[in-house]
Amino acid sequence: MADISYSINMKVEKGFLSNSINALNVTATMNKVGMSSVVASLSTTPAIIAGTSSTSVSTAGICFLRNLATAAAATAHVGINAGGSFVPFVALRAGETAIFRMFPATQYEAVGSAGTPLRVDITEG
Repeated sequence: MADISYSINMKVEKGFLSNSINALNVTATMNKVGMSSVVASLSTTPAIIAGTSSTSVSTAGICFLRNLATAAAATAHVGINAGGSFVPFVALRAGETAIFRMFPATQYEAVGSAGTPLRVDITEG
């Protein structure tokens, strides 16, 4: 039996464009029992959100992110540290979410407008 289950629904309607995407009852497993849940207050300097002692999980698994800001201009950028440089792979506007499986032994970082709150939930791998 899967340890984690989630569903994602997206509906797009703009002018002549109409599309719907559903991924229902997606399942994932955890190798250990553990989870880290924090709300990071971002700045323009990359802050470590996973991959070091910043989380209480030893093996990163599924990551759920949500930009908790309400101001439209408060965008959060999440990425990895590659050779000492921040390399973003996702941008979340106010209220937006993302979910993905993390790579092991990778340092994840986030930047944003000063004070942008980013919820970060990480399960054990």
